Amino acid sequence: MQSGDVHYMKLIPDLKQQIEVIIGTTLDEYEITIQEWTQSVVKLVGLHGNSEIFGNEGEIQGLSDHSISQSTLSDVISLNTGERIFFKVRMNEKEETVVCWGCVARSITVETRRFIELLIRTNTGLADETQPVVYENDREQYLTELGLWLKEQIKQPTKQESESVPDRFVVAAGLNAEKILFLLQGDTPDAHRLRSKELNKLLESYFGEEIVLIPLGEQEWIFMGDKEIVTEEAEEDTTEAKKDSLNAFCLGLHELVASEWAGVFHLSASLPCIPAQQLVSVTALLKESVQLGRAFHVTQHIHLPWEMHLERLVASIPDEQRIRFIQETGKDTLIFNDSETLATLETFFSLDCNVSETAKRLFIHRNTLVYRLDKIKQEIGYDVRHFESAVLVQFLLLMYKVTKKH
Repeated sequence: MQSGDVHYMKLIPDLKQQIEVIIGTTLDEYEITIQEWTQSVVKLVGLHGNSEIFGNEGEIQGLSDHSISQSTLSDVISLNTGERIFFKVRMNEKEETVVCWGCVARSITVETRRFIELLIRTNTGLADETQPVVYENDREQYLTELGLWLKEQIKQPTKQESESVPDRFVVAAGLNAEKILFLLQGDTPDAHRLRSKELNKLLESYFGEEIVLIPLGEQEWIFMGDKEIVTEEAEEDTTEAKKDSLNAFCLGLHELVASEWAGVFHLSASLPCIPAQQLVSVTALLKESVQLGRAFHVTQHIHLPWEMHLERLVASIPDEQRIRFIQETGKDTLIFNDSETLATLETFFSLDCNVSETAKRLFIHRNTLVYRLDKIKQEIGYDVRHFESAVLVQFLLLMYKVTKKH
C-alpha cells in the first residue's frame, strides 16, 4: 500500500465524522456494486425536480434514460430517493464496488447537501479518482474545510448574522479570542499567482505570530491577527484611533504583498471581533467592501468597511432611480470624465473639504485649487466648498461612476 493510500484510508473516517457533526445525525455506510449505483442514477434522474441529482458540474436535470452518458453517471455524487440521501465517497473499478454513506433525507437541506458534496470531492478525490487530495498536515486540512464551510454560509444571506462556526473549527483555529479579520483578493497573472503556503510565510513574518489563513478561492483568503498586534500603534483606546491604526497597518501590509508578487491585490479589514460568533457576517462584510471599492474607487486597493457607507447606499439604489437622479440634478456630469477634476474632487472629499490640505496633497498652489473648484461650480452649478453642495456632488459622483458601467 502506498503512503497516499494510508492517508486516504485515514481521511475517510475523519471526513465521515466531520459531516455527521454538520448534519447532526449518523451516516450509515454501504458497499454496493457499480451496476446498482448506475441503475439507481438512471432511475432517479429527472424524477424529483431540479434539485435531486447533483454532480461535479452542479445540477443534472432534464435527462432521459437514453441521454445519460457514462461520464454523467460517474459525475453524480449524491442521490435522493425521497426517504434517504446517499453520497458516493469511493469507487473501486477493479472490484466493481461503490462505497456510499446514507442518512434520512429530511435531515439535510439542499444547501447542506451541496456543501457535503463539495467536501467529498475535495477530500476523496472523486473529481479525479487517481489523484486524491493529500494535505501536508491536519491544520491545512481543517482550514481548507473551514473555507468551504464559510463560502457555503456566505451564499445564504439570511443565516449570516446568526451562524456560529462549528466547534471543531473553533477549538482548532483558536477562534474564541478577539481578532482582527482581513480579506485579501488577488488579480495576478497565472505565472505569478500567489500560493497559500508562500502567503502564510509572508504574513507570519509581518505579524510576528502564527496566522490563521483560510482559503476562500484560488486568489482569495480570509486571515486574522491578534488585535494587540494590529492596533498597538493606536494613540487611544477608541474606535476612531483603532480605525486609523488599522488603516496604517493595512497600507504596510499591502505594500509588502505587492512587493513580493506581480499583479493587483485588494485588501479589507475589520474592527476587533470574535470569529467563533462573527466569522460569517464579518467575512461577508469584507467581501462586500472590496466589491464596492473595486466598483467606486478603481485606483485604490484598500477598502475598509467604515469608509464605504455612501458607496453601500448608492449601490442599493436601483439603476433607473440613479439615472433619474443624475438627469434631474447632475447637469453636465460629463465633467467627471476628466481625470484632473475627478482627482481634485476625490481628494477634496477625502480631506473633509479642506482647501489648504487638498492643495498640499495634490502638490498644487492653493489658488490653483480654488480656480479648479470655481470651474466645477461653473460647469455643474454646485460649489463644493459649501456643505449641502458637497454632499450632493459626492452622491452624484458615486452614482455616475457605478451607472456609467451599465
